[in-house]
Parts: sequence; C-alpha cells; structure tokens
Amino acid sequence: MTSNIYVLVGLVLLLGFVLGQLLRKVGLTEVLAYLFAGIIIGPILHFSAPEHFDTIISGVTLAFVAYMVGLSFSFSFLKKMGKKVLIILIVEVLVTSIAVWIVIYLLTGDLPLSIILASLAPATAPAGTIAVLRDLRSKGTLTDVSIAVVGLDDAAAIVIYSVGVIWTKMLLGGEVSIASSIVYPVWEIFGAVALGGAFGLAISYVTKKRVLSSDHLFVVCAAVAILCWGLAEMIGVSAILACMVLGTTVINFNVHIGNRSNELIDNIMTPVFILFFAVIGMEIDFSQFASIWAIVIVYCIGRSVGKILGCSMGGILSKSEPKITKYLGIALLNQAGVAVGLAFLAAQELSGYELGGVIITLMATTTALFQLFSPLGTQYAIKKAGEVNV
Repeated sequence: MTSNIYVLVGLVLLLGFVLGQLLRKVGLTEVLAYLFAGIIIGPILHFSAPEHFDTIISGVTLAFVAYMVGLSFSFSFLKKMGKKVLIILIVEVLVTSIAVWIVIYLLTGDLPLSIILASLAPATAPAGTIAVLRDLRSKGTLTDVSIAVVGLDDAAAIVIYSVGVIWTKMLLGGEVSIASSIVYPVWEIFGAVALGGAFGLAISYVTKKRVLSSDHLFVVCAAVAILCWGLAEMIGVSAILACMVLGTTVINFNVHIGNRSNELIDNIMTPVFILFFAVIGMEIDFSQFASIWAIVIVYCIGRSVGKILGCSMGGILSKSEPKITKYLGIALLNQAGVAVGLAFLAAQELSGYELGGVIITLMATTTALFQLFSPLGTQYAIKKAGEVNV
C-alpha cells in the first residue's frame, strides 16, 4: 500500500534510530539498521513510497556524499597520496573486471554476459562506504585512501563499461558506432569535470567576496550541490563525478569555506542516510533471487575476490602501508549507484537481445546483497586497521 509520505518518513527515521541503537550495542554499524528498517517497512509490511520519493532521496544523498568526497581531494592530499591512489585504482578495477569475467564465463559459458557483468563490477558505492566510515568516526590512512578510491572508482567504471558494451554488441552481432562509443565516455567524464569545476569556482569566488553566516553558507552549499546533480542529469554527464569535482574545486580554491561546508552538511547526514538506506531496503525484491541464484552467488564471490586481490596487488605495487594492502579491498565491497545506473544503460543498449532484462535483475539482486553484507566488511577493515574513534 502507498503510505502517507509524512508517516513513512517518521516511521523510517524512528525505526532506523531504534534498530541502530540495538545494533550499536552488539558492536555492529548502524548502517545495517537503516537497511533493515527499509526491509521491515517495504518487503515485510508492504508499505510503498510515494512517486519520486526514492529518486529525490537518493539524488540529494549522493549529491552531498559526492561533494564531501570531493572535499577530501586537497592539493596537499593529492601530492602526498595521488600516485599511490592511482596505482591502486587501476589495478583494482582491472583485477575486479577480470575476476568477474572468468568466474561468470566458467559458470555459464556465455561470453557476452560475462563481459558485460565484468564491465559493471568495478563501481563502488560511495554512500554506503562513507556512511560506515562516518558512523565509526574513522581517521587514518586507510580511511583517506578508501574515500579517494571510492570517489574515483565511478569515473573508471564508466570507461570500463564503455569498452565492455562495445565488445558485447560486437559479439552479439549488433551494429556498433565506434564514434558514439568514444564520445559517450568522453562527454560523461569531461562534461562532469567542466560542470563541477565551473560551479566550484563560482561558489569559491562568491564566498570570498561575502561573509556568510553558518546558516547561509549551509543553504548555498547544499543548493549548489543539488543543483549541480540535477544539471548533470539533464545534460547527460556523471552526476556523482560532477559533485565530486565541485567539492575538489572548493577545497582547493577556498579551503576555509570547504572545511566549514563539510562540517555543516555532515551535521544533517544521519537522518539523510537513514532515509537513503531505508529506500534501498524497501526496494529489495527477494523473489528475484530464486531464478538466478547461481549467477548471483558466483558474481558476488568473483567481485569480492577481485576487489580484495586487486587492492592488495595495487597496495604492494604502490608500496603502501601494510594495513592498506591487507584491508582496503574488504572496505570497498559496497556496490550501488553507478553500477545500477550503468546496468540500466546496458539494458537499453542491448534491448534487442535477451541480455537486457537479465542484467538489470542481476545487478539489482547483487547490489541488494552487497548493501546488506558490505557494511560489515568496511567495519571489520577499519577496526583491524585501528582507525575507529567511536
């Protein structure tokens, strides 16, 4: 049944809070509680969200998260960690894709399916990872590298996807326009960089000229992040990347405003995260699992092994600290956002073939599983690295 939006929001916030307190007592992250709140209200009690509710909540949450991730990319951080992060990112993305490609092909013998799933696998969900790090108040090298890699993963995922979908179409005998296939990722990435950079420069300049109170600064930064997200969607560029570049530009051109806006937005993120993860929980359809369980399990295993192995290899090659080599992959298992978005794109691109519907079902189901279990992995990694400050 469709519920009154005020009743729904109130129930979700209260249930998320209560379950969060219970899970905190047994040493688990509250992010799991927010998901469980959505599962109870959606699949169990059969409440459904009003139209566009999930779109608004997810858009606002990811806009804020991407902006805050961008604020961590100061010139001093990039100078200190940039090379290491880039090496880890490239190795992790390639190893994850190859691992998924191999295990899916060995299970199904279906080369096009294995390639398209491999091209979707590297994307990591920034919201899930950041929510756990925030919940644990973690600080340290592993936390910093996790935030950096999770932020850049989406750009890498877009490039990998663009290659994968061309290859899949060629194998299926479809017509492939090399020009459009090159233009799409270039526009998606560089258009986002231009949009986020322009907004970042504008807000940095305006806030230098005017003295804003905390309330006014919060309004301006929240409005610009949401506006940047919306315009990115309108012109067809990566919204997450645009908001991330917005944050990166602000922190490097007006560090005072960047730090203050980070603190102000962080103050409201707990209720925002509760609503975001509850919405995901409400949309989990456990009935899908029955028909594709073998591929789902093998994909999840292949992606997890690829992430952990890729981050370890990248850590070794970049001569990173042992705790990064050991635990970074475990901290970055979350999947959502860009992976599901690219799955919808893939379904449209391959709509003339049977793969379209299968891809969406697979990605939705595997994303639900990673959303349920990956917060525990992030919590474990941060605790083992000694970076928890709760």
